[in-house]
Amino acid sequence: MNKNKNFFRPLLAGLFGLLATVSMTSCSSDDDYPAVDDQAPVIQLTTDHIQTEPGRQFTIEGVAKDADGLKSITLENEGMNLDKTIDFLTYYPDTLLHEYSLSYHYTAGSEWKDGDQFPVKVTVEDVRGHQTETTVLVTPDGDFTAPTFTQAPSKELTVLLQNPKLNLTTAVADNKNLSYIVVSIPDLNVHDSVSISGTTYIYNKVYEMPQKEATYTMTVKVGDKFNNTATTTSTIKVSDLPDFDKMYLADVDDAADLTSDVYGVPMLIDHTGKYQYRALYYNQKAGTGVRFIPQKTDFQPICFGVDPTTGLLTSNPNVGQPIKLSKVGYYEIDFNTVTGEYDVKSYTPTTASLGILDGSQKIDFKDGSGAQAYEIVLAGSGLPGAPSWTTNPNNNAFVLYQDKNNPYRLYREMTLTKGTKISFTISVAHIWGWWPEPYWRFDGSDENEANKPNGGDNMKEMTVPADGKYLFEFDYALLRSRIIPVK
Repeated sequence: MNKNKNFFRPLLAGLFGLLATVSMTSCSSDDDYPAVDDQAPVIQLTTDHIQTEPGRQFTIEGVAKDADGLKSITLENEGMNLDKTIDFLTYYPDTLLHEYSLSYHYTAGSEWKDGDQFPVKVTVEDVRGHQTETTVLVTPDGDFTAPTFTQAPSKELTVLLQNPKLNLTTAVADNKNLSYIVVSIPDLNVHDSVSISGTTYIYNKVYEMPQKEATYTMTVKVGDKFNNTATTTSTIKVSDLPDFDKMYLADVDDAADLTSDVYGVPMLIDHTGKYQYRALYYNQKAGTGVRFIPQKTDFQPICFGVDPTTGLLTSNPNVGQPIKLSKVGYYEIDFNTVTGEYDVKSYTPTTASLGILDGSQKIDFKDGSGAQAYEIVLAGSGLPGAPSWTTNPNNNAFVLYQDKNNPYRLYREMTLTKGTKISFTISVAHIWGWWPEPYWRFDGSDENEANKPNGGDNMKEMTVPADGKYLFEFDYALLRSRIIPVK
């Protein structure tokens, strides 16, 4: 007889993939298998516990050996409806296997629950009738989803020389169980590692920075119990108060609300001169408080609010209070970040009104489509109940409603699913699905910070952060839009 070692041959079994690595001996066609050691076969699995999740494919792996020759391997579990025998004498009629590498694929049932247990019995039999059994436990309590930052530090952070403290706040979440969070600022020898647990966690710590102009890189890493990880990186700049290129108006109190939107929060305002900014804002509710921040995801480390002692704006988030807007209507707020002086006044928009947009007003585009209802829609993808990229209201286009108290404000609520990708153009409706003016695209920023009438760039695709009900708002006088969660 001739011996050939390490022979490799793939084996397909029904719907499952099997991969065999074998050493074999060529034999005659008779059924007489003389004993070599007449011992039971050996089976060694890669693991005795496989953790998977519903709907996920997993693999039972191991190596079986026998000096006399392998006859079969059987995998059995009643709850999995698994009773599979791999008959080597059938699949390899002209050879006798002495070694076999098992790689058996199975997809977990979508109905499996975390507490379920499926012990799979694996039985190896040799040609002399000797059997060896072992068991691998399969449980659907695995975790293959990385944790997320529900509140991440901004990519660029400014710490002022006058108050060189970084107030770091970051919130993380996981679908199963968090394990640790690590904050690293290598140039400052900072490496803070904290053991955590549960599905949510908020990290708060104040870091004292050297009182000198410098730039540092900070990374925050979070891991779960299965060591799935997520990392965010920020650049920290310690300097005198800079002339920020961008400034944002925040009309929320909780920092978490700065990141729970799909887009549009906080709202970009105008940089009108060195250290000078102007915010135009429609106040929907009397008594709303607004503050101003140069970083988008937190009120730390810089937030401009009113210092109760001086009556001027301060950049210290622990001192400054929101500017209270006493009535419903449009406001213009001018302020200087160096002097702290600010001015608040009411104003009336000069943007030409589009009139009544509830469908009662008619428009003729002079293109042969005839007079039709004058309405504004969102035409795009990811919008619930609406076909992709249509402006036709007769084809379920996503028609917006007009605020009865403010004709410039258009809105609509929607229910969205986490992970949905959304992009659209704001456009006048057209029964042929065409795209006449007026329409509004975006300013080209990564987070769609402003709208452009009858021009601009296509919207950057945004991802819904969580399941729930959301409100779309667009003000065509302010040229700002947003999608925020409904509370």
